[in-house]
Amino acid sequence: LSGAAWGGTVETSLADEVARHYVEQAHARYVDALEAAQELAAVVKRFLDDPSEESHAAAKRAWIEAHSVYSHTEVFRFGNPNVDDWEGLVNAWPMDEGLIDYVAEGYVHHEGNPHAREDIIGTGRAPITDELIGELQEGLDPKAAPIETATVSDMETNVTRGFHAVEFLLWGQDLDRTSRGAGRRRYTDYVEGDGCTNGRCYRRRDYLSAVARLLVIDLEFITRDWEPGGELYSKVFRELSVSEQLDRMIVGMGTMGYGELAAERMEVALLTSDQEEEQSCFSDQTHQAIFHNACSIETLYRGEHRRRDGTTLRGRGLAELVAHFDPELNEALLARFAETRRIATALRDAAEAGEPFDQMILADNEAGRARIRALMDALLAQTELLEEARALCARAEL
Repeated sequence: LSGAAWGGTVETSLADEVARHYVEQAHARYVDALEAAQELAAVVKRFLDDPSEESHAAAKRAWIEAHSVYSHTEVFRFGNPNVDDWEGLVNAWPMDEGLIDYVAEGYVHHEGNPHAREDIIGTGRAPITDELIGELQEGLDPKAAPIETATVSDMETNVTRGFHAVEFLLWGQDLDRTSRGAGRRRYTDYVEGDGCTNGRCYRRRDYLSAVARLLVIDLEFITRDWEPGGELYSKVFRELSVSEQLDRMIVGMGTMGYGELAAERMEVALLTSDQEEEQSCFSDQTHQAIFHNACSIETLYRGEHRRRDGTTLRGRGLAELVAHFDPELNEALLARFAETRRIATALRDAAEAGEPFDQMILADNEAGRARIRALMDALLAQTELLEEARALCARAEL
């Protein structure tokens, strides 16, 4: 393989720099996600201070931006147990939204979920606080929790916090099954006094305020975990062997691309043609997450990340290490990533032009379904090459 020595000092040093930069990349991406969430919380506060169509629209735009930025962090999830254990607090889905607030007649929820229509906002008795929401999703001992929270966390669709709880509270249910059209919740759901619609607006205001604040707190936690030179997970990661660090990196990239993005988030929706199976089902912004998830794998491989301030963080990426051992494999991977990016861009552009993901998956939409299958195929092809890169690094015995 290109005549390179295996497991030599030069290769080990390069691999170590790649692993170090991986931690820097993770920290930078979580810092960006945290800053975007902080801006979202600030815009939500301004909306609640003065509810109007304009301030409501601004909060929705801030959510789309924050979730898109966060989507560049998910590539760190599957190779790192600290992220996988934590992720459910910020990006869990699908959710039985009737647990949180009012829903339409005929609302379909997870079978056997006794809390699926509980409507914490409309019928709950306990004051809505950060602590209450935390208990609802953190699985505390039911005997120690308030009666309103008992057994709620036993079902994974009882999502009460994170991006998609905020999304539901901003957009409401998407009841449009025939055309482009996200949830149509009115800003008056957050008006105090006589202008309040759908009842108990003061509790809805408290809930939205709390989940926006908790999103920031949860992202602060994971950002500290990845601080380069810190004493938390970044230290645990860097104390692993270099080969194990590289393996976690590649496993995370491959699993995010095919196991999660292609299979869980796209194939299930395609097989069922069920509009409830799209990730961002209230806002109809699933295409944005798909696009940013796909791009995040390529940029991590290259060792690059475009920051929110417009600068680009660059360092020694996995591409450089693979190219050192097998230039042809590296070129093949770069070509596959470019093809994935092209197809993901086409999918996003189609959605922005008026054909959102929940319309693409419909059984009679042959063009939309073909667009999704093409991206799934591209993700599979790049994951197969990543497996070759993984085997390459394992043989190197770095």
